[in-house]
Amino acid sequence: MHAIYNRMSTKQSWTSMSSGEGNSIQSGKETKDLLDEWPYLFQPAGMKAHFKELTGIDINNSFEESASSKFRRILDYFQFQCTERASRAGRILTKYRAGGDHVCGAVMLLLTHFKNDQDHFLVMVEDTSVPSDICSEQLPATPCIVVCGENPMTASVYMVPVDQMIVNDHLLSFTEALYLMFSLYYILNISYPVELGATLEFLQRCIFRINPHKGTKVEKREKKRADSVNPRVLSLTSKIAAFDWGE
Repeated sequence: MHAIYNRMSTKQSWTSMSSGEGNSIQSGKETKDLLDEWPYLFQPAGMKAHFKELTGIDINNSFEESASSKFRRILDYFQFQCTERASRAGRILTKYRAGGDHVCGAVMLLLTHFKNDQDHFLVMVEDTSVPSDICSEQLPATPCIVVCGENPMTASVYMVPVDQMIVNDHLLSFTEALYLMFSLYYILNISYPVELGATLEFLQRCIFRINPHKGTKVEKREKKRADSVNPRVLSLTSKIAAFDWGE
């Protein structure tokens, strides 16, 4: 693992973020080479260990309990706000109340609130699918979650790809898939895609508590200046805090 740590040091990651820059997505060949040479890096334990090395965030039981409480608070806030059952948020809440996973429900509500592209975050496949069944063209280049089933809140198996290549399969909870997907943005120093920028920045700041004062990890678009903090993320954070965010 020493070569990997040298290639992607903590200092490099934070320098890229604070300057508002990040490497573009790794080429498929580079990712495949990493997967072949350092398979442990892409296993859940290896990804969590490397994410901790880069960010200082330890995804352990204590972190998961705290994050679970925050996701429930997000759901409570949107349930309080949403009065239209026919709206997209209303339909998500209906599925959640029918027995859906609360972390997945909260993430889907964030995607809806920020008008981010859910298809870049969640890719739906048949519940019996295995990695060899999934065409690379179905997958975005950036990290995402592959849902094996019709409903991401009730599926029993998830996968995580990057560079249109499955690097984790047969994950049994949405929460684990989410943490591993998010960690790939740091392990491989990938910019957040604009289509998901607000949702990922909200997760970064409010769930993972990675809060640099300058810069953004959202990819730059020509002739557009990036704010240090997305104002919509800041606004929602403040509203949830006023609603009783808690720790």
